Amino acid sequence: MPDRTPDPRGSVDERLSRELGIDVTAVEAHARLRLDLLRMQRGQPGQLGYVLLNRRHHPNAAVVFASPDEARRARGSHTLIESLCKEDCLDTSVPDPATLSDLASREVILP
Repeated sequence: MPDRTPDPRGSVDERLSRELGIDVTAVEAHARLRLDLLRMQRGQPGQLGYVLLNRRHHPNAAVVFASPDEARRARGSHTLIESLCKEDCLDTSVPDPATLSDLASREVILP
């Protein structure tokens, strides 16, 4: 039976990032967001989750997560959400399902 010890050089994404000279994880996140936006444009429900932040002195924001359930969990416990809320957040919400109008005129943040 082959030995399945972890590769000391990192994960597949890390190796690809080194080899290609790009952040593979960031490219994947952008691609998932674009696919979700295309679904919404076609009238289909999106699959990603969004924490919407309404802010006083900064642009309103949408923080993207892998699912609506993950976004709901992150709303109260994710360090990025907590930090953004401390700055100048008026309120937060998690639309389920999200629509294009929910995301209009918002800064999109991919954690």
